[in-house]
Amino acid sequence: MKRLQTAAIALIFLHSPAAAATSQWVETPGGDVRLVALPAGADGVVRAMIDIRLHDGWKTYWRDPGGSGIPPSIAISGAELKSIGFPAPKRLGDQENHYIGYDRPVRFPLKLDKAAGGAITATVFLGVCKDICIPVQAELTVDSIGESFANPLEETAIADAEATLPGGSGDGFKPLSGRFAADDKSLTVRFEAPADGELPDVFLSGSSTFEFGAAGPVRRDGNVFVAEVPVLHKPKVFDLAKDPIRLTVRSGEKTMESPLAIE
Repeated sequence: MKRLQTAAIALIFLHSPAAAATSQWVETPGGDVRLVALPAGADGVVRAMIDIRLHDGWKTYWRDPGGSGIPPSIAISGAELKSIGFPAPKRLGDQENHYIGYDRPVRFPLKLDKAAGGAITATVFLGVCKDICIPVQAELTVDSIGESFANPLEETAIADAEATLPGGSGDGFKPLSGRFAADDKSLTVRFEAPADGELPDVFLSGSSTFEFGAAGPVRRDGNVFVAEVPVLHKPKVFDLAKDPIRLTVRSGEKTMESPLAIE
């Protein structure tokens, strides 16, 4: 279980009543959260998002917080959750207590599989932090019965959220390889990134049983960038073909995310 290092802890459990295609905002001391969903497409796929409106000075966590913090958890009822998208995060905190996450409002795009109309509920569990960290649990419900056309504002908001997600290989980015150290305490990552950009920052994530720390300083090896990433927990059994380790790289405003081939 990931550790939570806080000055104080409180738990907020809140419900959001059903609305047509956008839930009401659930308000918390550190930020507000809502669910937005578009009508299902012809293929039954619903584009949606979890919208987190952080208050000034508050932060929340990425899917792998780096050993300290609460990774966001999203469970869906009334539809099948196909995917969750995460914008590239930042390093936060200080040398003694650093973590990986977001320090401004953030949206997590969702893809849901729903063959018929009806209510969709997202049970969201996340941490928001400032001087204290507050684990927040909220139930957010939308009801798309009778909805056949997307609200233009909701459609634009979800499209904007999807546009914040990292791109794949290309535009100067290319994942090369990863190799675990003999003691399994670190993983060496090799990749290409735009040579004229800022020095890249590296983040790793895997299945829920992997835990990675914040990467050490990135160095250049010819035309290749290299980083050492602490491995906080490596499961005894895993299937990287089914659930690969994902490399996320940020270089200035440019970002990439791609499966990483492990040697």
